[in-house]
Amino acid sequence: MHIVITGGGKVGSTLCQDLARENHDVVIIDIDPQVVERLIDIADVTGCVGSGTNAELLKSAGVPECDVFIAVTESDEVNIISSVIAHKLGAKEVITRVRNPDYSSQLPFLKENLGISMMINPEMEAAMAIAHIVRFPSAISIESFAGGRVHMVEVSVARGSRLDGMQLSEVRGVLGMVLVCIVQRGDEIYIPGGSFVLKGGDLIHITGPLSNLAEVCKAAGSFTKKTRSMIIIGGSRVARYLLRLTDRKNIEICVIEHDKAVAEALGAEFDDVKVIIGDGTDQSLLDEQHLDRYDCMIALTGIDEENLIASLYAYKKKVPKIITKVNRTQLLSVVDDFKLQTIITPKKIVSDNIIRFVRAMSATLDSKLEALYRILDDRVELLQFEVLSGSAVIGIPLKDLKIKKDLLIAYIVRDEKLIYPTGDDTIHTGDHVIAVTFEHDFDEVDDILENGARK
Repeated sequence: MHIVITGGGKVGSTLCQDLARENHDVVIIDIDPQVVERLIDIADVTGCVGSGTNAELLKSAGVPECDVFIAVTESDEVNIISSVIAHKLGAKEVITRVRNPDYSSQLPFLKENLGISMMINPEMEAAMAIAHIVRFPSAISIESFAGGRVHMVEVSVARGSRLDGMQLSEVRGVLGMVLVCIVQRGDEIYIPGGSFVLKGGDLIHITGPLSNLAEVCKAAGSFTKKTRSMIIIGGSRVARYLLRLTDRKNIEICVIEHDKAVAEALGAEFDDVKVIIGDGTDQSLLDEQHLDRYDCMIALTGIDEENLIASLYAYKKKVPKIITKVNRTQLLSVVDDFKLQTIITPKKIVSDNIIRFVRAMSATLDSKLEALYRILDDRVELLQFEVLSGSAVIGIPLKDLKIKKDLLIAYIVRDEKLIYPTGDDTIHTGDHVIAVTFEHDFDEVDDILENGARK
């Protein structure tokens, strides 16, 4: 597909590289010639120097014929204006990033009246991801599927726990309707079969009903009690969105923010939240606020290094749950030794959502790609398909389908029923299927088969 992106910052750069890897024809627009040159050098894209609000420039970039126009500059206003122009010029789909809370509250109106297909707010998306973790703190990360009815959570297997040494074929009999989909052991990643044996130190991604997942976390030695208190370092936009999403009546919350005006604004908006003016990396201040007594610490400043420093200190003080916002993921090597951290990267969340949208556009008529999640440094994909008539997988027991190597069917949703399948289960027309795979570029459910074949 022909895709035009305006804005070569963190999100734009990530999108250029991701979409070019998927063999799309990508054009990047940015006002800075050095940004355009750098992206041309590191990704297989072409570029134009100038503003995305320049209609003539958009025409020269091929916007009238493009399949997708994506506006991700640092300015909400530039993004909205360029998106309106792109829509008027004939772009088939238009995706716009907005960050201002005032715009975010009007997303449905803006989408309906300005011809914008998708509006995405990185800070809001990050806050929603954090809110999920706060509600289920035993997890390192959570992905939700089927409209939030199904969850896949990442947990750590502690040495000496019940899961340490357990064969996967035994897990369901011991812990109920759950499925271990992915295992990370050091630098190695496995999509395991029933004979796979778990070891202490493994990071596992499991799916199943939330009540069963809680039992798995206990068996893994990674159970964390329900969040009753949390301390947030940094009064950023993410923090503001998170406070709106949090059950503040039942969770004691403290926010530390160095900017007096920002702190006072937070205090005025959230009078049930304790707001402290100060440096959230100051260990003496954290000790004064009794950091070690909080159930959860969330580092949300605009500086990655400060977030990592605060998180390292919280780890030292044995805070049960630590969540860290990091944009420059190359810094994560410094936290390899404490893998219980939950890392939130807004630019990756945005990129994944847009890639999911683009993939869905390019899906065939036989089956529909509904959701795409990339995890473990993009080495594994979780794909959700809607199965339409004509698919080669319909009506055949899974054990009789010649499924590609290192691929797992994690669940099937049929009407209101959730199925965590065995080899005797079959896929029906209208089902929604989740596949876990190392491969990329799947567009339809039939891609799970070796050459579309049965056994």
